[in-house]
Amino acid sequence: MNTATPLLLDLDPFLARAEERGAPLDARAAEAVLGLLALGEARRRTGLPEPTEELAEELLHILLPLYVSATEEELPGFVAALVALIDHTHETGRLNAKRQARLVARVHELAEGFTQAMTSPRRLTWPRLYGNLLRAAGVDATDPRAVRDWLEAFAARPQAERNAAFGFASSSPNGPLAEAAYAEALCAERSRQARPLLAARLEAVALAQQVRPRPGEGLLVADAPVGKPDDERDDWYDEQAGVLADRWTAAGLDTLLRGPFAHLAPSGGGAPAPLLALVEAMAGQHLEMFGDAFAPLPPAPLPASPEEQAALLRSAPLPQLLARAAADPQGADERTRELALASGFLVREQGGALSAGPSAEAWREGGPAELTGLALNLLGAQLAQSAEEEETAEEYDGEHLITLYLLCEQAGMAQSVARVAALNDMWFVPPGYESDPDVSVPATGEYELPEPQALSAVLGLPALTASDRTDLIPSAARLVRLMDRLAALGVTARTGDALSLTPLGSALLLDALLLGLGGEAADVFPTREQMLSWDAERLVAAAQWWPKRAARPAVGDWLDAQGTDGWTPLFAAISAACPEDEPARRRALLATLDATAVPDEALYALLADPALGGWDEHTLHARSQAPDPSAVPLSARAVYLFDALEAVRSAASLDHRMTAAPNEEEPELFAEVHAAFDKAAAAWPGGGPALLTALTAADPYTSAFLARQLSHHPDRATAEQARRVWRAFHMSGTTRSPGRKKPAKRAGGKRKRR
Repeated sequence: MNTATPLLLDLDPFLARAEERGAPLDARAAEAVLGLLALGEARRRTGLPEPTEELAEELLHILLPLYVSATEEELPGFVAALVALIDHTHETGRLNAKRQARLVARVHELAEGFTQAMTSPRRLTWPRLYGNLLRAAGVDATDPRAVRDWLEAFAARPQAERNAAFGFASSSPNGPLAEAAYAEALCAERSRQARPLLAARLEAVALAQQVRPRPGEGLLVADAPVGKPDDERDDWYDEQAGVLADRWTAAGLDTLLRGPFAHLAPSGGGAPAPLLALVEAMAGQHLEMFGDAFAPLPPAPLPASPEEQAALLRSAPLPQLLARAAADPQGADERTRELALASGFLVREQGGALSAGPSAEAWREGGPAELTGLALNLLGAQLAQSAEEEETAEEYDGEHLITLYLLCEQAGMAQSVARVAALNDMWFVPPGYESDPDVSVPATGEYELPEPQALSAVLGLPALTASDRTDLIPSAARLVRLMDRLAALGVTARTGDALSLTPLGSALLLDALLLGLGGEAADVFPTREQMLSWDAERLVAAAQWWPKRAARPAVGDWLDAQGTDGWTPLFAAISAACPEDEPARRRALLATLDATAVPDEALYALLADPALGGWDEHTLHARSQAPDPSAVPLSARAVYLFDALEAVRSAASLDHRMTAAPNEEEPELFAEVHAAFDKAAAAWPGGGPALLTALTAADPYTSAFLARQLSHHPDRATAEQARRVWRAFHMSGTTRSPGRKKPAKRAGGKRKRR
C-alpha cells in the first residue's frame, strides 16, 4: 500500500491471488474494503481483516456509503472484493466451509441495500459527492492538478447549475419542494460526522496495537503519535483521516474542500442545519399521533404554484431583515445576528469576522425550491431560538412544534388562541368540543384573553372564574409572542383571538412532513385537488381521523365534486367492515353530512344496510317520510341505538371528569346511561339482555365500554350479560379505550379545576 496512507495492509499478495484465480479485483475497491474493515473490530490473524456478518453489514451499509466515491458500475467490485476476502479467510483456515457459505450468502443479500445506499442522494458526504462528479466528468481522480482544475471550473458555474449537478432535487412532481435543500443539509451533516469517526478509529487501532498487541497481527497504523500531547495527536489523526478520504474519493480533495473551495462544501459552522431538526421533529410528531399508517391530514389552502409560494416568501419581513443583516452584520442587533447565523444568512470566518452565508446567496439568486429550503431552515432556527428565550421559552421539549402540528390538523381554519394556550398549559379541554375564536377580543393591539364567561364558551369548560383566566394569561401571552414572531416569516396569522397557519405555513410544514416521512407518505398532507380525486373508501379512511370542523367542508366538497353519484359509495365506505373502534369513528362522519342534501333515492336504497339502515330510517322520519319498517334490519337499529347510547355514556363520563372532586371515581352506573338504556330496552324484543347482545354484535369493540357501565344495572339478567361482554373484551387482550390510534402527548392531560 502507498506510504502516503497510515494503514499497513498486505494488499499486493491479496490482489495477486485473485489474479491467479482468474477473478481480478479492482485495486481501489479492495483497498477500501480491507482498510475500512481493519479500522473496525475485525481480527487480523492472517495479516488481513477477517469479516463477519456484522462487520460485512456495517461495511456495506454504513462505512462504504460514508467514505467511498464510486460509479454505479463500479459497485459490484466492492462486493467481489469482500467475497474474495471471505474466501481468503477460509483458505487460511480461519473460517470453515459452512460459515464461509453462510457469510457469502449474507453478503449477496446485503448487496441490494449497498447499491441503494451508495446511489441515494441522502447518503452522500461532500467528498463522496465531488468524487462522484469528478468521475462522472471523466476526470482522473488520482491527479491532484486535474481535481483542482475541475473544482475551479465548477465553482465558476452559476448556483443553479451547481445545484442541478448535485442531483438532489426530487424527480417526482409531487415531491417536496425543498428536497434539494434537505439532501444538501444531510450531506453537510454526514460530512461533519464522517471525518471525526474515521480519525477516532485510526486512533483506537493505533492505541490498541501499542497497548494490547494480538499474536500474529502486525502493525496497522504506522508512526502514530502515541504519548504525544493531545492536540498533536488529534491533529495527526485528523490529517491522516483526510489522507485516507482522498484515496477513496479524489486526490487532494480533502485539503481543497477545507481550504480554498470550502464554500462548495458548507458545514453550517459545525452545527446541524435547523431544517434537519424541524423535519425530524415533524415526522416524529406525526408518527406519535398516528403510528406508521401515514394517515392523511385534512387538506389545507396552499399557494397556487411554486412561484406564488416564492413570492409570498419574498414578501415576508423576516428574511428581508436577515438579508440586510448579511449585507451589514454590524448594523443588525444581536438577536437578528444570532438568527442570521443559525439560519445560514451569516457565517463566522476563522478570524471571527462575519460574512454572508449560503442562505444569503439563495435569497438573492434562488428559485422556489431554494427559497423553500431557506424558509424551512429559518423556521427551524426561529423555533430553536424561541424555545430558549425567556419570553417564549418552552414549558416542555417540543411544545412549539406540537402547536404547529395541531394547527396543521385544522386545515388552515382559525383556532382560538385561548383554546390552543389551554391545551399547551395541559388544561383538560373536552375532546371533540368545537368552538369558534372569541370575537370579543380586540383585533389589534396587545392580546387579551376573553372574559371568564366567553372563555368557558371557547373552551367548553363550565363556570370558569377570573382566577382561572389569570392562570391562563402567561401561557396565552407566550403563545401570542411566538405566533407573532412566526408571522414575520409569513407562517402564521393572528387577528384578535383567531390564530391560523397561512397557506405558506401549511406548504412549508407539508414539505417538512414529506421530507421526514419519505415518498411513500405523499398523501399525508394532500392538496384539495388530490382529496377530490380519492375514491370514497380512501376519503372515509382518512376523514374519520379529522377534526369535525375540518371533515365537514372536506367531505362536502368531495360530494359536490362527485355529484349525485357520490352518496352511495360514501355510505358504503362508512358502513364497511373494519377492525376495532373504526366502525364507530366512520359512522361519526354521518354527523358532518348535510342530511337534507341526500337524494331520496339514495336514502331509500340505504334502508337495508345492516349498519346504517337505522340512521337512514331516522333521517327519513326527520323529513316527515314514513319508510317501510320491515325494510330496516334489526341489526341496523341496534347500530343506531348503540351510537346513541355511547354518546350518552361519553357525555356523562366527560361531565364527571369536568365536575368531580379530585380522585373521585366514576359512579358505577351513570343515571343518564341507565335511563337511556331502559328506554331503548323497553321497546326491544327480549328486553335488556337481548338488546345488549345486539349492541355487542353491532360494535364488538366499543360496546365493551358501554357494557362496563351496564354491568351494574339493577336488572340482574342485564347486568350479567354486560359482565359477559366486558369479560370477553378483556380476554381478547384489548385494553385501549376508544379514540385515535396514537393520542397526542397532551390528550387527557391535566384537568383544569373550576
